[in-house]
Amino acid sequence: MTAATARMHAPRPDPAPVSPSPFGTPVTFGRSMGVFHPGHAPAAVLMLGAVGYEELCLRATWRSLAQALSEKGVACLRFDYPGQGDAQEAADPQGLDDWFETVRTAAELLRHASGCERLILVGQGLGGTLALHLADRLGPVAAAVLMAPVGNGKRYLRELAAWSRIVSDRIGIGADPDDDTRCAVAGLRIAPGRLPGIAALGTAAVERAPASRVLLLARPGHGGDAALADKLTGLGAAVTRRDYEGYETLTTDPTAARPPVATIAGIVDWIAERAAAPDAASPGSRRPLQLPPAEGVLGDGFVERPLRFGPDGRLFGVLCEPLGQAAPEPILFVNAGRDYHIGWARVSVNQARAFAARGIASLRFDASGIGDSPAAADGPEEILYSQAQIDDVRLAIDALAALGFAAPILIGRCSGAYAAFNAAVADARIRRLVIVNNERFVWDPDESVEDAIRYSHRSAGDLGATLARRDGLRRLLTGKLRVGPAGRYLLYRYRKRLSVRLAPVLGRLTKHGRLRHECHRRFAVLAGREVELSLIYAEGDVGLAELQTYFGEAGKGLAVYPNASLTMLPDADHNFTHLAAGRRLLDALLRIVAP
Repeated sequence: MTAATARMHAPRPDPAPVSPSPFGTPVTFGRSMGVFHPGHAPAAVLMLGAVGYEELCLRATWRSLAQALSEKGVACLRFDYPGQGDAQEAADPQGLDDWFETVRTAAELLRHASGCERLILVGQGLGGTLALHLADRLGPVAAAVLMAPVGNGKRYLRELAAWSRIVSDRIGIGADPDDDTRCAVAGLRIAPGRLPGIAALGTAAVERAPASRVLLLARPGHGGDAALADKLTGLGAAVTRRDYEGYETLTTDPTAARPPVATIAGIVDWIAERAAAPDAASPGSRRPLQLPPAEGVLGDGFVERPLRFGPDGRLFGVLCEPLGQAAPEPILFVNAGRDYHIGWARVSVNQARAFAARGIASLRFDASGIGDSPAAADGPEEILYSQAQIDDVRLAIDALAALGFAAPILIGRCSGAYAAFNAAVADARIRRLVIVNNERFVWDPDESVEDAIRYSHRSAGDLGATLARRDGLRRLLTGKLRVGPAGRYLLYRYRKRLSVRLAPVLGRLTKHGRLRHECHRRFAVLAGREVELSLIYAEGDVGLAELQTYFGEAGKGLAVYPNASLTMLPDADHNFTHLAAGRRLLDALLRIVAP
C-alpha cells in the first residue's frame, strides 16, 4: 500500500502546509521524522545525532542547540535514523546504507527548506563519525562540529556492551536474556544486522577532512580525540579543539542530563561566525523558503505524523493512527521522568504501534522542558511533579479533541503516572486512566523533587532494617550513625509513611493526615465520575510503598473504590527494561484497554 493510499484510509486528513514555527517545524521524509528550525544566515546546519541511550540522554540538549542556532539566525535540521527515535525500521535491516541515504535526503531537504547551498555538519557520538565519512557525499560543506565522535566502531560496540551491564546493574537487573546483540543500553536496541556496519566505522580510515574548518569537542583525557585532532590538522583542516564539558553527566542519565548552557553557547558562536563568513555562500544564492508539510509516515498497519500544539506550538508529539477507522477514544502517553516521548526502552513507540494494530490511535508527546518541547518562559524550573506538567497533559487532551477524537485514555508511568492521575482528577472529560509504577498520588510541598528523583529507588525498607538493628536508633539520635543525603531523604520518607499510617487516628490535625485526606478525596472524585482507574505495578516496585502508605498492605484499601483495579506484573524492573518485561506490560495494557 502506498503512503497516499494509507492517507485515503486514515480517518483524519493530512495537515495543510504550515509556516515555520519558532520552536521548530516537524518534517517527514522516507521512514524518518525531523524538526526544521528556520534561519537567515547563508549557511545551514545539518545535525547528525547520536544513537540509542546516548541519544535518549541528549535529546533535550540537541533540541536546545537547534533552537539556539535558529535564534542566532542559522537554519538547521535534526532528524532520526531508521530504527532510532520515532523513525521506522526495516523488517531485517542489514548494514547502514539506509542510514547513509537518510542523511543524504536530510541534506537535500535542508537545502530545499533553508535556501542555503552550503552546509555545516554537527555530529554527536556516532553521528560525528557519520559526518566524517559522509561529508564528501553531501555537497558543499563549509565547516564541521564533531562532538565526542566514535573513533573505532568495534571498540564502540564493546563499550556499549559494558555500558549495558553498568546501566542494568545500576537499576538492579541482570543482562537481558532476549537481547541477542548484548549491547542494548536501557533496552534501546540496535538491529543485529547493523552491527557489522557500525563495527566498520571509525576515524582511522578517514582520508580527507570533512571541511576546511573543524570544531572538535573532545572528552578530557581521551587519546582518540587528541589523535583525531592531529590527523585532521595533517589533512589540512583548521581544527579548534575544546573540552566537552559535562559529557559524562550528559550521557549517564536522561533525567539528570540538563542542556549545558555554556557548551551550547560556545558551539553556536563558533558556527554563527562560520555561517556568516563571506565564503559560506555566494551572494544571492538563497532561495525562498519551501517547507513541505509533515505528511504521514506509513508503517506496518499504522501511519504516524509529528505535530506541534499548545501555546505557539510549543509542545511536540507524534500521532499514531491505524490505517482503517480509528476507535473514538485514543491513547495519550505521558512522559516518565525526562525520558522523551519514545519512552525508556522505546516502549511508548512499541505500545503506540501495537494499539494502532488494534484500531486505537495514540499521541505520545513531550511536556515542557522534556525532549522536543522547550520549557515555557514562565514555567517552573522543575517540570516533574508540577502543576505545569498536569496543565500540559490537559493541552494534549485539547489537541486530540481538535483532531476530532473523544477524550483519551491516559497512560503514564512513574512521574508520568502522577501527572496523568492528577490531570484525570482535574479534567472531567477523562473516563479511563492507567497508571504504572506510580510513586506519588499527592505531592508533599516540603519534599524535594531533586531528592525524590535521585534517591527514590533506594529502599526505605533497608533503612528501617538499619534502624531496627541493635542500637541503630540510639546511634542515629546521638549522631554516631551517619546516613548522608540519601539516608536523610529516606528518613524523611520513613517518617512520612509512619505519620500517614497514623492519620486515621489523628485525622487532619497533622500535615500527613491532610495529605492522606487529599489522596482519598482525589480517588473519590474519580470514583464519583466512574472513571475506570487501572493501577499496574511490577512486583517489588518502589512505588508499592506509596500504595501501601495510603491503602494498606497489598492495596487492600482500594476495595472501597469500585472503579479501581490493581494488576501486579512479575519479573520486571521499574522501567520494564528487558524485552520480556516490556512485552508483559504491553500485554497487560492491551487486556485493560482493548480486551
